Amino acid sequence: MNTMLMRAGVTGFQLAQQDFLTVDPGDPCYSKVTYILLDPSCSGSGNEQLPRRGRGKRSR
Repeated sequence: MNTMLMRAGVTGFQLAQQDFLTVDPGDPCYSKVTYILLDPSCSGSGNEQLPRRGRGKRSR
């Protein structure tokens, strides 16, 4: 996931590899979280082949 986010140009992220159902949203460590990205297991997103910046084909 880290590699995929970096290839997509995402900055300012922190990975938390844990079960989302066990997260307490009231926990102070999440007080400044503004967005979350959930990647369900077996979603296949790790298999996505992103083009490298500047080398992708232009879409119409």
